[in-house]
Amino acid sequence: MPNSPNVAKNYSVTVVIPTYKRADILSYLLDALGRQSYRDFDVVVVVKPSGDGTEQLLAQAKGFKVTLVIQNKGHIVDAYFLGVKNSTGKIVAFLDDDAIPADNWLEETVKVFQNSNFVAVTGDSFPVLLQNGEMQVLREREVPSVLSPYEFALFGHPLKGLEEYKNCIAKSGLVYERGNNAYWRKRGMVKALLRGPSMAVLGDVLRSIDLPGEWILGCAWEMVLGWQLWKRGHQLVFSPNVKVYHVVHGRTSSRDFLLPRSDLLWGVEAELLFYRLYPYESQFSVKSKVASDVVRVVHTLRYLKSYPKLQTTKLVAMFFGSILGAKWLLYSKLRKQYPILSDLEKFRK
Repeated sequence: MPNSPNVAKNYSVTVVIPTYKRADILSYLLDALGRQSYRDFDVVVVVKPSGDGTEQLLAQAKGFKVTLVIQNKGHIVDAYFLGVKNSTGKIVAFLDDDAIPADNWLEETVKVFQNSNFVAVTGDSFPVLLQNGEMQVLREREVPSVLSPYEFALFGHPLKGLEEYKNCIAKSGLVYERGNNAYWRKRGMVKALLRGPSMAVLGDVLRSIDLPGEWILGCAWEMVLGWQLWKRGHQLVFSPNVKVYHVVHGRTSSRDFLLPRSDLLWGVEAELLFYRLYPYESQFSVKSKVASDVVRVVHTLRYLKSYPKLQTTKLVAMFFGSILGAKWLLYSKLRKQYPILSDLEKFRK
């Protein structure tokens, strides 16, 4: 299918897809890539071998070039950047292996870069179920931004410059979404840090960044990448025209998400964001962090009887996240490398 006449033809795109045990859904994704209205793209699939037939499925893909990269070590963030290392496109588009792109996904992605000074875009996503080979889009309840006083008390004030962003990082080191996609897609393109199953960044800019593999499940890694781009003075945006359909199945592209203690590990990684960026973000405030922690503890205890398992996990994650975070800051002060992965691995055992 020919390119849209409104889209520049010299914007080559590399689509990076990390995958693990997803052969049951990957065929739908590959079929959707074959239907893309924009044709100047190649695909880099980073496979962590599982014996589920993913490699054989990729060998049968038609209509576009596929580069298979085997991941023998590391976790989800390592997988993404292994794909980046093997990319050549002027634009690098990230796609989760359980996200099925709309037929004009790449065309709309390229338009964002062609018609603006944006360096990165986060796309919209619609939750779907797969039934008899067909997608059933689920109705979403529109969730607007929370009221500012509550928002600031619970999470802390946003970093200066992120006040109008769809999602943001607070001075307390916490990240949060200001309303869901159903709320924002009615409002057109808005400023946003990176988040979600579909993202794209100018290739030369992205290939100049290398996030260290300090995650297992990768909680908020996209926000850290977006923060780095924002700190460099780049503009990032959310576009409701860049659409994917995100399959609902109880799993994510994070490695070993189904382990019994994965909720706890996810919570611990979320708590570590403050400590991960504290040496580099001058706006981070210990006072704001403590205040937000106190409010969150009170909020969690309030609902402890109603949701004991969920709220207990939150409290335990806050506790252990603070312990590991204090160690991280101590190592940083001593100018030593903190082996964070060895401590995070303990939450999977």
